[in-house]
Amino acid sequence: MERKMSYGNISRQSGRRYQLMLRRKRFRFLIICAAVVAVIAVVVGISVSSVKNGQTEQEEASADAVPAATPKPAPQIPPASEQNNLLKIAEDAAGREGKACYLTFDDGPTNTVTPAILDVLKQYNVKATFFMLGNMIEKNKDIARRVYDEGHLLANHTYSHDYKALYATGESFIGEVEKTEGLIREVTGEEPFKLVRFPGGSYNAGDHAAEKQKYKTLLQEKGYYYVDWNALNGDAESSSRTAEQLLARMKETAGKDHIVVLMHDAAAKKSTAQALPSIIEYLKSAGYEFYRLDQIKYYETVEEEDKPASMIM
Repeated sequence: MERKMSYGNISRQSGRRYQLMLRRKRFRFLIICAAVVAVIAVVVGISVSSVKNGQTEQEEASADAVPAATPKPAPQIPPASEQNNLLKIAEDAAGREGKACYLTFDDGPTNTVTPAILDVLKQYNVKATFFMLGNMIEKNKDIARRVYDEGHLLANHTYSHDYKALYATGESFIGEVEKTEGLIREVTGEEPFKLVRFPGGSYNAGDHAAEKQKYKTLLQEKGYYYVDWNALNGDAESSSRTAEQLLARMKETAGKDHIVVLMHDAAAKKSTAQALPSIIEYLKSAGYEFYRLDQIKYYETVEEEDKPASMIM
């Protein structure tokens, strides 16, 4: 009987050991499973974080990237090699219905009058063409850049405006034109529209008239247009004209359907900036739409007309 009891105790003890061993194995298995799950969670978390961070970096890079510039449409005018008198091209243009006005400003940029003119143009949503002197661009590059940034055309008025030095030889004339073109390119970061206005105009009269006629051919050989004007506000005729007098002169000269208007943004032309709102309002009331000189639409077309610069938001 005692031997049987002893065997029973042994059996029970063995069973308890076996069950304890099983519980330990299960516990170790659960610990291993938990560890595996934890490792998987960490790996997945890192992967998700990396993806999110990568997306964030891409989004930030996209936000910081400068949008690609929209290519400008090619001017719808004859090539300069065929005809480089842009005033004649503007007057003969048949691609738009109604009246067209091309406001132009010479002798800037200045840090006083040019900003005042830009403020008015922005107020009326009108685009214009600025014939800049190279030596003035060097002094006021920030103003020249503002002209460009606000949607206006930068054009070439030579470097010095010094008639004696400028018109001395063909080399001196073209040298000033090309130097100023380089400065415009530096300001805008793009190839300029090759357009020149002769200081004093290109007309076959007055000082240096003979030289100017020769230099028109030089410009054509190098792919440049030149342009004069067929309307003006008279701000170069007298230094003491009031805004009212400038408006009156504008009304006297704006007689054609397609007009290129001569004005100035030199430092002494404060009255031009003062008169500009009235001039724009008058021209609008007379039926004119406003364009830059690289927006002449010379050829007749059946396509839908471009919106005028004055309508571009």
